[in-house]
Amino acid sequence: MRTQDRALDRRQNERGTPSTEPSRTELVSMILGTFREMPGLCLHMNQAARLFGVKQATCAVVLEDLVAQGKLRRGADGQYVGGQLDREVPPAVTRASRPDGVFRRNH
Repeated sequence: MRTQDRALDRRQNERGTPSTEPSRTELVSMILGTFREMPGLCLHMNQAARLFGVKQATCAVVLEDLVAQGKLRRGADGQYVGGQLDREVPPAVTRASRPDGVFRRNH
């Protein structure tokens, strides 16, 4: 896949150079996806920068924006944790207690 090829290319170059850093959209998607996939994940800035393969300054700007948007939280110890990522998941579909057996969404 194109994304995997790009990831392999990035691994061969020095981390944090403009040619190897993902675009902001890709980085935000990568960060939110990682926190969504691992709900208990807590990262300090240097850990996040290393995990996502970007400079600490770049990572700091994006993480602080995500905190400001409420998508991540920053703990008292400086670690970033998933915020309200569960709100983006559609509500569960359940069977109504009606005789016709119609499904409805709980809100």
